[in-house]
Amino acid sequence: MELDISDPSQPIPVDTLTLGELDGLNAMNVEQVGPLLYVALGGFDDSTQTTGLAIVEVSDPTQPVVLDIWNGGPAYTAGSAIVLIDGGIAYLGGMTDGVIALNVFDPGNIQEIGSFQPDPTWPGIVNYLPNARGMAIDGDVLYLCYDAGALRAIDISTPGSMSQIGQYINPDHPPLFTPNAYNNITLVGTKAYISYDYCGLEVVDISDPTNITQVAWLNPWNCFGLSWLGSDGHTNELVTAMGDSLLFVSGADSELLIYNITDPMLPALAGGHIVPNDTAVAWGVDAHGGLVVSCYLNNSVLLGQPYYSNFGGVVIYAWSPQFATGIEAPVEAMLSVVADPSGHGIVIDRPMSDGQAEVRLLDMNGRCVHRSAINCAHARIDLPGTAPGTYVVTLRGSDGTLAVGKVLLVP
Repeated sequence: MELDISDPSQPIPVDTLTLGELDGLNAMNVEQVGPLLYVALGGFDDSTQTTGLAIVEVSDPTQPVVLDIWNGGPAYTAGSAIVLIDGGIAYLGGMTDGVIALNVFDPGNIQEIGSFQPDPTWPGIVNYLPNARGMAIDGDVLYLCYDAGALRAIDISTPGSMSQIGQYINPDHPPLFTPNAYNNITLVGTKAYISYDYCGLEVVDISDPTNITQVAWLNPWNCFGLSWLGSDGHTNELVTAMGDSLLFVSGADSELLIYNITDPMLPALAGGHIVPNDTAVAWGVDAHGGLVVSCYLNNSVLLGQPYYSNFGGVVIYAWSPQFATGIEAPVEAMLSVVADPSGHGIVIDRPMSDGQAEVRLLDMNGRCVHRSAINCAHARIDLPGTAPGTYVVTLRGSDGTLAVGKVLLVP
């Protein structure tokens, strides 16, 4: 279904692609690239549905045109959870069938390239098969949230011959009988943010995809084995906003959580729509401008779920940030900072010169745009690519002392 949200308070359906137009398969996920909409097909909660992909021309949203449909049955029978486009290649998350690569250079003639099923026996915490769900791509590496199979790093340099190069699971995974499920992932630089079922949110370092390591773990619902059913929260999908400084997370029974991820070591809850136990559960989430949309599930007819909802549909929220300076107190000294006339950088004369100190550059919205360490009293710091403007500079010594200054960077 397509909605006209010119007036966000009154969404209006403008067209609907029927099951008959999609080869009888349910639409599970969409990815838009220009005028083309890529639709992952196949209800993964329906054992009768195969895995598929539709490409739809949406240059006129009121008249979508299906250009081609690829149906993977009988080779791929587990439905699909997600689709990502990388150049002319579409990668389908085919649930228990793993990742399927399709040639979509010609959107009117989808061709299968190959598939890859990661080892389903690792880490072996639960007794059911893992499912290919969330995905993110960085260069030649596809990061796969493999549900009970945790996180996998897959080499896609040759899409027809994919191979695993890394795997990761929370080293502090909770006690026995605690199910694990990695649901979705988004990348910010060398950090990956992962929704971790009812165990919250993980941040991992992917600078070396063969050796993924934990940076932070937020466990707001204190997950343990017996809390899986009826948990107040269950992280599902996520998306960044405001230059990757905010992370929007669908929290199932907590619905919408918004984290400040300016410091990836310390993600902090900054807001959201958090109403546990209200029989409304969000799965999908996306943000655009000052709007956030949540996709709600009605699972009232299903037994044994970690959450209960009797409401299905779409909810649109308006949001706006509340800015703070980001400067910690108390300030022990003023910091001498000048722009380096020989290039794009700054020169610092620190009043406290003993030991290592951390330098942070904050823009006028309080966002940290640079962080580094210095060991001397007089230091030059390169700031390539930093936009012109006024910045606050903070210097935190190893003993906790804080000095603050201000600098104007010009083009």
